[in-house]
Amino acid sequence: MKKTLILVVLTGLILTGCSGKQASATATATADAVTVDAVTVPAVTSLTLDKATDQLEDLGLKVEAVDTADDKMILSEKNWQVTSQDATEGAQVAKGSTVHLGVKNLEKAAAEKAAADKAAADKVAAEAAAAAKVVADKAAADQAAVQLAAEQAAAQKAAAEQAAVKPAPVVQAPAPAPAAVSYANCTAARQAGAAPIYAGTPGYGKHLDRDGDGIGCDK
Repeated sequence: MKKTLILVVLTGLILTGCSGKQASATATATADAVTVDAVTVPAVTSLTLDKATDQLEDLGLKVEAVDTADDKMILSEKNWQVTSQDATEGAQVAKGSTVHLGVKNLEKAAAEKAAADKAAADKVAAEAAAAAKVVADKAAADQAAVQLAAEQAAAQKAAAEQAAVKPAPVVQAPAPAPAAVSYANCTAARQAGAAPIYAGTPGYGKHLDRDGDGIGCDK
C-alpha cells in the first residue's frame, strides 16, 4: 500500500515538471513570435509613392495612399510624392499593419515650387530695383545741388564783374552865373534889344528909369 502511494506521488511530480517546462517553452515561443512579427517603420516622406510602397511592402506592411491636396484618384504611383505618413518613422508595428500615406501629385508640387521660386525671384528683383532707385534719386539730387551751386556762383561773379566796370555817375558842374548886364543909356539898351527893362531884370538901372515907374527905357 505504501509502495503504491509513493509511486502515485512520484508520477504526479514528474507530470507537473513536464507541464511546467512545456508552458515555459510555449511562452518563449510566443514572445519570439511577437518579436519577429514587429517591424520598425522607415521614413518614406519625400519619396515617390511607388518607392515608398516597395519599402513598406518589403517589410510586410500594407499601404494606403490618399491625395491630401485635391482628393484625386491615384493612377500612376511614380507621379505622386509622399508628404506625410502614419505610422511615423521609427514606430514599432506588427507585420500586416497598414501605413497611411498622404501624397501630392508631382506636377502640382512642381508648379507650386515654380510659383514659389518665381515669387522669391520677383521679390529679390523688386528689392534690387528699389535700392537702385534710391541710389539714382540721391545721385540726381546731388547733381542738382552741384548745378545750383555753380549757377549761384556764376551769378555772383557776373554781378561782381558788372559792378566793377560800371561807370561813375557824371556830376555836371553848376551853370555859371549870368554876367552882370549894364547899359549906359537907353540908346545902348535899345541897340541890345533889351528895352524896355523892368526892375529886377538884368540891365535895369534907375538911370534908365527917369520917371521912376519901374520900367526903364520905356519912353
